[in-house]
Amino acid sequence: MNGIYAKFFDHLEIGDNYPTIVMGVLNLSPESFYKGSIYDNKKKIDFATTEMIGNGATILDLGARSTAPWSEKITIDEEIKRMESAVKIVCNIIPDNIILSIDTQYRRVAQRALEISNEFMKKILINDVSCLKTDPELGDFVVENDLPIVLMASKKVPGDLLTTSEILSEFNITFELLEHNGYDLKKIIIDPGIGRWIDEKTPEFDLKILGNLNKLRSLNKPILVAISRKSFIGATLNIAEPEKRLNGTLSATAIAVYKGAHIVRTHDVNQQLMEIIKIAEEIRKNQ
Repeated sequence: MNGIYAKFFDHLEIGDNYPTIVMGVLNLSPESFYKGSIYDNKKKIDFATTEMIGNGATILDLGARSTAPWSEKITIDEEIKRMESAVKIVCNIIPDNIILSIDTQYRRVAQRALEISNEFMKKILINDVSCLKTDPELGDFVVENDLPIVLMASKKVPGDLLTTSEILSEFNITFELLEHNGYDLKKIIIDPGIGRWIDEKTPEFDLKILGNLNKLRSLNKPILVAISRKSFIGATLNIAEPEKRLNGTLSATAIAVYKGAHIVRTHDVNQQLMEIIKIAEEIRKNQ
């Protein structure tokens, strides 16, 4: 098959010749920067899960800890407490073709999520914004359990790489380490780490990384973008409130898909998003 292609769980096919996958965000943390994405009780989780799947989400990303650098920190035990209740709720709703993504940097959280998902016979992948730097044991866990993983470009702390060349270099280092430990590199999805993760990462860096997204194709891995309502959009449009950044998010999403994104992680799974993605896909195919 020509171009980038990966297959997960015998039914999830991702690549250049397949529709863009939509990953819906279910934030479980009240510390999250976008308050409209917080689902902190069963009723909210039930509604959001059903709505996102109905509107076209293939993956649901559950995060129990805000990863924004300025967020209030919580313990791993608190993260597990938030995560396990939500995983039980979601696993009881989703059909077998929907994948559960566990947004965590810690082995203990991933382990508990896997235990619960196995009880419901549901499939999960791990989404680590630290590229296995925060908790090296998470890498061991992924290898031991042969789980797919989203790796966000990071060197020392989440999102601390400023240029595409740095991102490419650090990914190759991580790939070599995982391969040395016996991991199947075909199970990796890459995320360039767009966002104000460190003070030095001004909007100009994010805009350039997004504009050069196609250069990540050299790694021959599915590309995920997580740009929904982020600060570079607010800075560019002079919009402080994340609640008012939807138009900018949709515009950036169209560019990302045109530049080669295979997965879009978003707070807003709706018809508007799906139509924008479809148009961007068709333009990319016919250029």
